[in-house]
Amino acid sequence: MKSESKKPRGRPQSYDLNEVLDAAVGVFWTNGYEGASMDDLTGAMGINRPSLYAKFGNKHGLFLAALDRYIETNSAAQSLPLMQESDLRAAIEGYYREIIRTVTSEDGPKGCLIACVATETSERDEAVREKISTLLGQAETLLDERLANQGYGQKESGSNPSVTGAMIIAAGLGFAARARLGASRNELENVANGFVESFFAANPKGPETLPAGDGS
Repeated sequence: MKSESKKPRGRPQSYDLNEVLDAAVGVFWTNGYEGASMDDLTGAMGINRPSLYAKFGNKHGLFLAALDRYIETNSAAQSLPLMQESDLRAAIEGYYREIIRTVTSEDGPKGCLIACVATETSERDEAVREKISTLLGQAETLLDERLANQGYGQKESGSNPSVTGAMIIAAGLGFAARARLGASRNELENVANGFVESFFAANPKGPETLPAGDGS
C-alpha cells in the first residue's frame, strides 16, 4: 500500500499577510524579541515553521516585517494629527492622545512595540536601529517644520525647533514606558496635558494656526 505523504500543518500558502503580521506584532509586543519563541509565533500566526522561514527567512526577518507592519498601522495613526490638525496645540494634543490610546489599550499589551521592545534590540541590531532612527527622524522633521512655520524657536527664550521637536517625541516614548510599568490612561493624560500647558506657557508668541493651505 502506498503511504500518503503528510501535508504540513498550519495555514495554507494563501494566508493573509497582514493578519499573520498583526499576530506576530502581538507576540513580540507582549513577550519581547528574546522572549518570543518560534512556537509562540507560529501558534499565534497560524502557520508552520517552513511557511514562516519561506516568507521571512528567520525570526529576525519576521521581527523586521512586524516592525514595518506596526509602523504602517499604529505609528501612522499616531502621526495623523500632526499632519491634519492646522492648530499646533491641537496637533500635539491629538498626537499624544493617539499614543496614550495605543499604549493603554485594553485589547492588547501595554506600552509600545517601538519604545518597549525594539529599543531593547536596537543597540546590537543595526537594521532595527535604522528603522527606529528613520521613524523618529521623520516625526521630528515634521514637528520641526510645524514649529518653525509658526514662529517657535525664533524668540528671546532661545527655544530651538529641532530640540523642541525631539522633546515632544521623547515625551511620547516616555508615555509608552510608563504604561508598560502600570500607569493608567488617566495618569498619562494628566502628564500629557501638563507637558502641553508648560510648552505653550513657555512659548507664548507663536501664531495659533498654520497659514492657509499649510495644514493639509
